[in-house]
Amino acid sequence: MPTILVDLDDFYALVGDGYQPARIEDDLELVKGEFKGPDPTTGRTRIELNDTNRPDLWSAAGIARQIRARRRGKTETHAAFAATPGGKKILADAKAADIRPYVAGFIARGPAVTDASLAELIQSQEKLCDGYGAKRKTVSVGIYRAQKIAFPVHYRMVDPRTAKFVPLGMDDELNLAQILEQHPKGKEYAHILAGKPLVPLLQDANDQILSFPPIINSRAIGEVVAGDTELFVEATGTDLRSVLLVENILAVDLEDRGWTIEPMVVEYPFDTPFGREVRAPYPLPNEVEVPNDDFNRLLGGELSHDEIAKQLRAYGCDVAKSATAKHTTRVSTPPYRQDYMHPVDAIEDLAVVVGVNTLEPIWPARFTPGRLATLTLLEDKVRELMIGLGFEEIIANVLCSKVDITERLRLDGSQVVAIENPMSESYAALRPTLLASLLAVEERSAKTAYPHRVFEVGEAVVRDDDENHLSRTEPLLGALVAHPEARFSDLHSVLSYVAFYLDVAIELRPLDRGCFLPGRGAELVLDGKSVGMLGELHPEVLERWGVKMPASYLELRISALPDAR
Repeated sequence: MPTILVDLDDFYALVGDGYQPARIEDDLELVKGEFKGPDPTTGRTRIELNDTNRPDLWSAAGIARQIRARRRGKTETHAAFAATPGGKKILADAKAADIRPYVAGFIARGPAVTDASLAELIQSQEKLCDGYGAKRKTVSVGIYRAQKIAFPVHYRMVDPRTAKFVPLGMDDELNLAQILEQHPKGKEYAHILAGKPLVPLLQDANDQILSFPPIINSRAIGEVVAGDTELFVEATGTDLRSVLLVENILAVDLEDRGWTIEPMVVEYPFDTPFGREVRAPYPLPNEVEVPNDDFNRLLGGELSHDEIAKQLRAYGCDVAKSATAKHTTRVSTPPYRQDYMHPVDAIEDLAVVVGVNTLEPIWPARFTPGRLATLTLLEDKVRELMIGLGFEEIIANVLCSKVDITERLRLDGSQVVAIENPMSESYAALRPTLLASLLAVEERSAKTAYPHRVFEVGEAVVRDDDENHLSRTEPLLGALVAHPEARFSDLHSVLSYVAFYLDVAIELRPLDRGCFLPGRGAELVLDGKSVGMLGELHPEVLERWGVKMPASYLELRISALPDAR
């Protein structure tokens, strides 16, 4: 969970209005936070946030903003989102689309930077990059001395051997390739750009180098010092919504500290989810529609609709009647929040603002002893059968990279269930098959003795127009065999054994699927319905995963078996 360091005097000043420090422990419940004592190095107070889906709270300014909204009973408006962009722009390179596509930035003008405010700014930058930005892979941030920059700024893709500058923390000039090899930050984050023939570079109109994102700033322009009153704040990344959210958070944090924000426009030579000209800060939408009865039904309360709207506004939300559905409320978050994915998220906000401890517990109307579901018992039986056959079990994530379950498996991605606002490209989709998970294990097992026999009984998610969110979650058995003589028959015999002990008669039908060799794939059929697949993996699939041995794969839908019902 994120832990931030806070100077309490600075924090009380941010809350304002004669804030009483005695209230802080109660008010921290609004952000699911708690004190963890003083930091032994800095002397500042540590606050741990017991949630990771609100990066806007990962700073003293963010926590203070949430408390102010509750005390004043309304959300705050931030001029940054309505301000007209000035003439300063960022020009993106067409080659960025295949490397690190997105960039955004704004100008901040305000009170002179102090050592304390600089420490807060650096902490916010690091927390957002490491936590929300997946250690700079998805999003990284750079902050510069704007008065030294000649606009427009150019976001270019260059040969790492051709550009050089003096990076932060060093006195010598290095080219970008040398930075990746010699600079501590280069060594730490070089993997983000591994295999890229070109790398990102930010330069101004006079070709001065601002930074080598996402690695390191230049010492000449990218080292903010006490006394600076004008900053250029940029972010680059692989997901534009994430880049813009980080910019929004930093902009409102600075505005809350008395800075004026001048939005900037990025001109892209390619299409983006928000067009070819994208401003930052950007008024990102994030809303859900909640049936009015669900608020009290799920929380067990008796709040009127007006009281519900009043409480949600006091949590910083915008509340209005739905324009499309009767007896439904539209709840939206400010542009620096993007955590609403389901109506229950708005109901949770209501629970937090009224106080979870004020909700009266209700005993269940019926008492029933807990027991394992029939499907769970069947899954355990399948596991025992596979272990008895000498297979080793793995446990993998349901979330995965879309590339892993499409291109690397030679499969079509039209039926893949994707995450609308992923935190990282590595977890941007829900796996429809267990094959990628098993190949990921095999990819790392080349040095172990063959044969390799691994399996997983785990969940997969498939498209289903009749289900909630147009998808269905179901348990699968996935098994992989790899050795020099791996054949179709290896797993066909395993299927026969499992089917015998589960007392089912499974038939095979020819199956032409991209992951299998032509003529070496089969569809599993039970009572006329497809329940899985079996086949020898295509050499191109094995090559894309770095697997050196022939391999066969078996997949069975456990939920389709009679004993699962």
